[in-house]
Amino acid sequence: MKKKSNKLNLIICAIAFVFMIFYVYFVDGFDNLINSIQKINVGALLLAVLLMVIYWAFEAIGVHASLRTTYPQAKFSRTFMVALLGQYFNCITPSSTGGQPMQVYYFTKFGVPMSHAMTALLSKFIMYQFVLTCYSAVILFARFSTFSSDYAPLMALVVFGFIINTIVIILLFMLAFFKKPVKKLAVWAVKLISKIHIFKLRFIKSEEDKQAKIEAVEKIIDEYHDNFVFIKKKPLLIVRLIIYNIIQLTAYFSISFIIYIGFGLSGTDYFTIISCQAFVLMISAFMPLPGALGAAEGSYTLFFSKIFVDGEGNKFVGISTFIWRFLTFYLPIIVGLILSLFVGKFMNVSVPDKSTLALTEEEMKESSIE
Repeated sequence: MKKKSNKLNLIICAIAFVFMIFYVYFVDGFDNLINSIQKINVGALLLAVLLMVIYWAFEAIGVHASLRTTYPQAKFSRTFMVALLGQYFNCITPSSTGGQPMQVYYFTKFGVPMSHAMTALLSKFIMYQFVLTCYSAVILFARFSTFSSDYAPLMALVVFGFIINTIVIILLFMLAFFKKPVKKLAVWAVKLISKIHIFKLRFIKSEEDKQAKIEAVEKIIDEYHDNFVFIKKKPLLIVRLIIYNIIQLTAYFSISFIIYIGFGLSGTDYFTIISCQAFVLMISAFMPLPGALGAAEGSYTLFFSKIFVDGEGNKFVGISTFIWRFLTFYLPIIVGLILSLFVGKFMNVSVPDKSTLALTEEEMKESSIE
């Protein structure tokens, strides 16, 4: 991940933040905006912040639980910092692709062997995807009929997002039980892409590039398979990660409910609100933009437009979208950015300035799980 790319993504996020301010003004109107600011309960805001901290904490607890199984001397304070940095890089990279590679980088700078860091992070990711898919399936099954009549186009996107998440977890489990067929399929896909003119120009420009891509794909498949083998031998860890991820997701989904009661609103039950929040996450999951910019705000507004309204017809959907988005997207960026600037000075860790994802052959050999 290059420094210029990070700066560009940060600029995009900053511009989006400015647009969010204008968005609140035009959606709610000036009078409603002033009324919203006066009405919001400060205690509820602090509780919403606490839920976000709980979300971060259980992200770190899950990673740390996995890491301690192979690296007992790991310190939770460092794992927590790495988790925050992962959230930061997830927010500023398309489809949250930058978090895990940078977490591996920082773990190695804290002295954690690369193989242990990768095992911990991949184990957490696998179980997170599994819990997210199951969590989403329960909510979708319970509330699809309720929302499908009023939000038909949105629910189509929700189903599409759920299908993508389901495909991801199916592929992950296929890696566990059918490694050889999956590897053959992946190699065939790389060879097919190398024959397509557009991809050939952008990604695979020579026979050497194609072979390098094939080897990289095979390496990734081997690593994921090894992690499944590792997890299968740790049933207690599986149970713990499932519990941690359920708490983590529930804390995240509950933020909107706390904002809702913070405005003194009533009439909508807790499960309906976390269902809407889960649907927003399903839509955002497949948007290839940093933080699913636009899609997250738009789907949140549409799902909650009829919920964030008081008995007098005053609307709070704009300001609630802003608060929710600030807590779940901009706050991790702010905290992670500050941490990334100072972690090197306080923890004797060097901060990457170029592509830290390029590993030498020696490092790649060390990363293999024995």
